[in-house]
Amino acid sequence: MKGQRPLLVGNESDAHLRRVADRLRKRDVEPVVFDADTLAQVSYSLAPHGLVVDGTEISDGGRAWLRRAAPNRWGSGDRVGSVADVSFRARVRLIAAIARLGSREWLTGIDALQAAEDRIHQLAVASRLGIATPPTIVSSDPAEIEQALGGEAVIKPLATGAFVDAEGEPRAVHTTPLTADLLASGDFGVAPFVAQERIDVRQHLRVVTAGCVVTAAALEADMWPLDWRVADDAHYSWCRHESPEVEAQAVRLAAELRVGFSSQDWLVPVSGPPMFIDLNPAGQWMFLPDEVADPITEHIVNFLSGQQ
Repeated sequence: MKGQRPLLVGNESDAHLRRVADRLRKRDVEPVVFDADTLAQVSYSLAPHGLVVDGTEISDGGRAWLRRAAPNRWGSGDRVGSVADVSFRARVRLIAAIARLGSREWLTGIDALQAAEDRIHQLAVASRLGIATPPTIVSSDPAEIEQALGGEAVIKPLATGAFVDAEGEPRAVHTTPLTADLLASGDFGVAPFVAQERIDVRQHLRVVTAGCVVTAAALEADMWPLDWRVADDAHYSWCRHESPEVEAQAVRLAAELRVGFSSQDWLVPVSGPPMFIDLNPAGQWMFLPDEVADPITEHIVNFLSGQQ
């Protein structure tokens, strides 16, 4: 690793990547940072045995972090099929080629990252490991959803929850109670959603893993909406939480999914064992208290600088 510059695929407008890059620089390790957007402003070349970015040869045997396989473009305004859209997709394809080529050691490989984004796959793997999960179904038939989950259920996006409405305004779909009206009016075949049994929740847990390092924080559920993300203040109300059993299960799950980093959501029900809900292999952790976030950041920096 000596003399090799780590490769960071992402954008320094992302506070998480910027924090890691800054800490690398404090160790006199200068990363190479780019993504599908910034590739449009730099020179690059990729051959079966080499990668050069802005005149810098990126060593094949170095280490790398695929923070984002593709930047979030839901609010870009690029029309599907336009020259800008097609050009961007070509650059994303190039990122994928870079991520798959050679013997570079990635914190999380691209194939593992993309598989781990599959909500149903996550839940299936968790269940196989004996981790509690809520009853879940994706179905085009509202009657089947109702039969499987009963009267108390929630729905959440199967893919991204962000979109642009007819007026061009950015919107987001959060976890929502599945009401009788929504069940009757929703076209679940055209736009598949994940439907889950609604759990009577005591605490939300955010469990973050980086290799064998794991930290957790808790948010009291009765103080916030069903989906805490809609309340800005909730992001700053998490407290360090120790749960050795949950933390051990979270590490096992991340290892089974082959992700070197994960941001996981768990629930602590009013009764029963903690439940795994969701895993994001490129999720957020810096909004958490320093004692939760810093060990994760430090592990990623150690990995990229060859000290791990």
